[in-house]
Amino acid sequence: MKMSFVNVFLLCSLCAAQLSEVSQPDSLKTVKIGHSATIKCFIKSASTKTVWYKVTTGRKLQLVVKTDSYYNVREFSDEFVNRSSVKSDMTNNHLTINKTSWEDVGTYFCGVLHISEVQFGSGTFLMLTGAKTISDSVVQQPESKSVRSGDSVTLSCSLHSAQCTAELTSFMWLKNSDHSAPEMIYCSDNKNNISQRTDRGRTTCVYNFVIRSRDDAGVYYCAVNACGQILLGNGTKIGINCKYLLTDAVKLDTVCSTEHNTNHFACFSEFHSGLSPLSKVCAV
Repeated sequence: MKMSFVNVFLLCSLCAAQLSEVSQPDSLKTVKIGHSATIKCFIKSASTKTVWYKVTTGRKLQLVVKTDSYYNVREFSDEFVNRSSVKSDMTNNHLTINKTSWEDVGTYFCGVLHISEVQFGSGTFLMLTGAKTISDSVVQQPESKSVRSGDSVTLSCSLHSAQCTAELTSFMWLKNSDHSAPEMIYCSDNKNNISQRTDRGRTTCVYNFVIRSRDDAGVYYCAVNACGQILLGNGTKIGINCKYLLTDAVKLDTVCSTEHNTNHFACFSEFHSGLSPLSKVCAV
């Protein structure tokens, strides 16, 4: 039995997805080019119909596969049909891509189809590493920064290339956080807080933003598409400072950050006057 999917409906549902039903534990997945990549997806309520969609670095929505575990149906798009597989049952929907190539870079969303709605996970950004075909380097600054709520942050990413012109170079920023879905910010967007410039063979993308909440903490990676090859910066870690009142007269500054592989966003500090180390949830 064939499944009926309406792409426009799925696209609209993606924008207003409920994230509690579908869990994608890895917001960033990095593998070596040519190796296989498995993107995991867990479903809280049993469902037979699932779907995987990919948002490319060029912001195109692409169907990967649709499944119906009840009828044992798996329908892959042409690009993935011969080199991908899905391990799917009522509560799991794991996608594996074999022999990965640069074209596989992008954000993958796992979706569950119910009678009246489609629910998607928060997304997993797939990044590939491997031998570079051009002698280019990505310089990302700063390496880390501690800020307070309301502070401005400036991130810079530069590419120096003797072989790839600025016209064939595009930048994007990927925010990787344990608290929120991965976010892609494109340097080509016509916004006041992001710009791209070229000077003496070096192309630079500058991204400015204001810290609004704890969701702004995380690691920001710069990804550069240089003549069709994706290059990744080392990342900039943004931590948010907190203030705690230990007594009516004493304040303690400490740093908040996301704990690796957890959902805790915490502040840590050592105080050596008879008090034990602090560990409190950060509210900004």
